[in-house]
Amino acid sequence: MLPSTFEDYLEAILTITDNGGRTATLEEIAAALGTGKEVAGMTVASLIEEGYLERAAAAVRLTEKGRSVASRVARKHRVLQCFLTEMLGVDAEAASKEACTLEHGISDETIERLSSYMNGAQSSPGRLGRCRGRDTCTLLDCKEGDTVRVAMMRGPRRHRRLLDLGIFPGEVVQIRRKLPNQSVVVRVKGCDIAISPEIAASIVVESCP
Repeated sequence: MLPSTFEDYLEAILTITDNGGRTATLEEIAAALGTGKEVAGMTVASLIEEGYLERAAAAVRLTEKGRSVASRVARKHRVLQCFLTEMLGVDAEAASKEACTLEHGISDETIERLSSYMNGAQSSPGRLGRCRGRDTCTLLDCKEGDTVRVAMMRGPRRHRRLLDLGIFPGEVVQIRRKLPNQSVVVRVKGCDIAISPEIAASIVVESCP
């Protein structure tokens, strides 16, 4: 795994070269990262030595190896920033700074799940969204006493209240009661919460191992 500083440099160079140019100068790189030209030069030299960058006259450009890393980090940044702004209501500038910190430690798998969750995906590979022979299993399909794990919520922007209550992908919930009006009472984090049938039908779950 590359140091976070190296990933920041590759991401910055990707942004520079994708915005109208095929190469990036030391001046452009230093300005993008808010650092001195001498420091930028030392880091760029290390990235060249490691095969992530190559020289192009008085500038540098990403190798295939470098572009692969930079693209992955940039995508993590976009997904995290989108989640922080659209789902949590964080200011865009603050969300970008937070994303810069978080992008280096979060796994590709988690980013994929987070992206699918925000897109309201219908299902995912493996056991996700399957129970009792159905292609998808929601809270509405569960029986009293079942213990399941939340896989995703379709149309997530409608369910910010559920996020506040602790119902989000990965959380384990227990089905306490099925009410006559089809509402579902679940226990999460030690509290019982009643969920309408419409919302229960939009929460995709998977069986706990």
